[in-house]
Amino acid sequence: MNVENDVEEQQDCEMKEVKTNTDYGMQLLHNTKGVLTKIANLYAERLTSDVILVVGEKRYAVHRIILCASSDVFDVMLMNGSWREFSDNVVKLQEEERCQLVFPQFLRYMYHGEINVSVDTAVYILKLADKYNIRDMAQLCVDYMKKHITKATVKGYFVEWLHNSLLISSQRKHLATLLENFLKWNLEFVLSYSGWEHLNQGVMQWLVQQNDLAIRSEYRLYEMVESWFLYQKALIESRTDLHRAKKEDAIRSMVYSVLIHIRYPMMSLIEMANVLMSPCTQFMKEFFVARVADGMNFHSERLDIVNAVCQTEAGEHQFTPRLYTADFWSLQIACNFFEKMEKYSSIASVFFSPKTFIDNDEQSDAWDVEFYPLGVRYKPAQLIGVYSAATNQEIPESIIRTVRLRITNQEPMNEERRYMIGVLIAGMQNDIEYVHNCRVRIAYFSSDQRVVNIDNLVPFDDLQLCGVHTPSLYMVGERRDTLKIHVIIVPLNQHSNVFNPTIE
Repeated sequence: MNVENDVEEQQDCEMKEVKTNTDYGMQLLHNTKGVLTKIANLYAERLTSDVILVVGEKRYAVHRIILCASSDVFDVMLMNGSWREFSDNVVKLQEEERCQLVFPQFLRYMYHGEINVSVDTAVYILKLADKYNIRDMAQLCVDYMKKHITKATVKGYFVEWLHNSLLISSQRKHLATLLENFLKWNLEFVLSYSGWEHLNQGVMQWLVQQNDLAIRSEYRLYEMVESWFLYQKALIESRTDLHRAKKEDAIRSMVYSVLIHIRYPMMSLIEMANVLMSPCTQFMKEFFVARVADGMNFHSERLDIVNAVCQTEAGEHQFTPRLYTADFWSLQIACNFFEKMEKYSSIASVFFSPKTFIDNDEQSDAWDVEFYPLGVRYKPAQLIGVYSAATNQEIPESIIRTVRLRITNQEPMNEERRYMIGVLIAGMQNDIEYVHNCRVRIAYFSSDQRVVNIDNLVPFDDLQLCGVHTPSLYMVGERRDTLKIHVIIVPLNQHSNVFNPTIE
């Protein structure tokens, strides 16, 4: 074989650039749709198929070349002589039941380049695409899921999406993180639809350990976890394959792995009393009495006992608040008719919150909260010299392109105090309002430090285009013309641990 001659022949067949202005009538002709239709017909009519895939009880006549062109896994399986499937005309694939149901759509994509996806099938098509390393199909599924999380929640599929995304390879970790954050910041929304009680024990254990979990109160979280626990307990008790002792061990394990992470000291005295009267406590009364006693000791400021609790593995976060959205910890700010707002204008509010979580402490903090959604402008000024006009300095105008939240403590403090500030930023998806993002800041206030600025809450340039192109995902409301945030300020104490625990 003469390689040089082959190269020359290929070069002779190349289309060379014409440098004159002469029109030779050259035109690119294509029939992409027709070619794709012919390839699709191979699958539809089972023409010239050379391998049969057995999935569950179904058999699919397909073509090695199409599978191998789409999937690295099929390429190795069907074209590598060291694999058993290389010489087999019938290949059996092991797929879970839900993946079996979507397998026809999965195959169809490799022939047609298109696929029907819905909230109840997306995650299973993604699992197949990920398993067989079909990257373009996987990306289409991921993009679809990112845009339909709220719809999946309303339809009762959110937990299914979360559980399965956690099982998919680490390459899809960003999808799992997105769903985890949605659960943390939209927990009340998730709770309002069916399916949330199916959260597995591992996910629930992770959830109740998070500091940036947004919930109305710690007692509300306890009510949610109690409802989940009673549902899971009933499932365990209904199992016929477990002896009574095994069932009791499984239920006890749930209590120690999940309910131990409820932060009882962050409840009021009345709420802790309600815990002792709840149905959940009847199974392991001593356990709950001990947890409530920890809370009582915190409210009684018995620091020796509180310090001892902090040394235990589950106790180090007991005295750390979360992002509580109850009115006395939080403030909502809405910028209505956003397109009509003037540049550099702000929305100002006054907010009062308790100084501590101690039940008998009636003192409160007063806050000035200012929200600048369209940048911050400092007008020109003059710094006047003390001894001579010659030392006067002109300070030019300064403009900062940022979406800023400014929080000011109204009264000087005798000592430095620590707070957790959370900002929940609303978004719109499928015409449903939800918390799109969350910013958490640990802030220190004192007599010298009374102001905290939190910048870049929302991408500044994104808001400048509101009304010009498609609506910003940060615009909510019926007319998509409202920017909304939820500001939360909770006081930390000397025992608070602001670092989320590492979960394996």
